Amino acid sequence: MKGLYVLVLTLEEDLRVVTRGGKVFDLPRGVYLYVGSARGPGGVESRVRRHASKSKKLFWHIDHVTSDPRARVLGYFAVTEKGIRENVLSTLLSGVFEPVKGFGSSDDPTAVSHMFRCRWDVPECLERASRRLGELGVTVKFIRAP
Repeated sequence: MKGLYVLVLTLEEDLRVVTRGGKVFDLPRGVYLYVGSARGPGGVESRVRRHASKSKKLFWHIDHVTSDPRARVLGYFAVTEKGIRENVLSTLLSGVFEPVKGFGSSDDPTAVSHMFRCRWDVPECLERASRRLGELGVTVKFIRAP
């Protein structure tokens, strides 16, 4: 299934990320949500499997996080309805969660970020994300990582 997704992950410890472009992000331990798209072969499931893998070529900002042993991908919310763009999801999430300014949004000048920190525990983060994404008027379901 092709479309957009919101990856949910945890960091067991604080993490400093330096991207291949030299950007530095200091991420405190906790729960994070990352907005991405997967319109190519394999779709969302394939992209999430890639994110969950520790061994991969570091290409996107999120790769620098998910490849770290302190990061754990919990699962994702899939948004497969056509016409919804990443910046719509980012804008929605920024109303509830704390944006990690400039993270993963270099190709989206309208978004402050594609990564968001959730200050609550995992169940509360999932509930708040589900409720917020439901405002799109689409079916939203959390899918646990493989």
